[in-house]
Amino acid sequence: MTANPKSKIENLKSLRPPQFGLRTLLLVVAICAVVLAILRLGWLSPIAIGVIGFLAVSVFLHVAGNAIGTRLREIGDRNGSLQEETGPTLIRRPQPRDFAPATQLGQRRSLGWTIIVAVSVGITTGAIGGGLWTFLAARGHAGVVEVAIGVLAFAVLGGIASFATVGFAQVLLGALLQAMRPITAAAPRDRCIDSDL
Repeated sequence: MTANPKSKIENLKSLRPPQFGLRTLLLVVAICAVVLAILRLGWLSPIAIGVIGFLAVSVFLHVAGNAIGTRLREIGDRNGSLQEETGPTLIRRPQPRDFAPATQLGQRRSLGWTIIVAVSVGITTGAIGGGLWTFLAARGHAGVVEVAIGVLAFAVLGGIASFATVGFAQVLLGALLQAMRPITAAAPRDRCIDSDL
């Protein structure tokens, strides 16, 4: 009996679908049966089974990501056409338009007055909220020291949270606005060179 000729054609531009054999499938089913039996017998708690399952899924996804990344790297190194073997390989020189414009994220800049105002509001709001929460949670039995500790702790937390939130939003908005600006300079047409030279 002859083999299917379509199975020998390999598309270099796409990923192959995941494949596994019957042995792998039976191994996975056996492992699942053992884990469920251990859970049923009560040798491990459901939380321990969940942790083991999480670690197993993490290892599986890590290996799968590594395999997919390796395959994509192999695909990216090739021209992608099936006529590679018949003629000379052409390598295109990278042009400036092939690269994204340099962003301002690497430059050191002040975040301005907005971050100072935001941190001040965060500290004030955190201090007031922390003092009230400490007083109300103690049902009026909190002393001045406990309320002061609550005020100080929540003021620090409010300042950190407002700095992180407003700083991240400001940098993200600046990068988004820069990315939406149109590119003004048009690059010339790219040239190909023969790789045999």
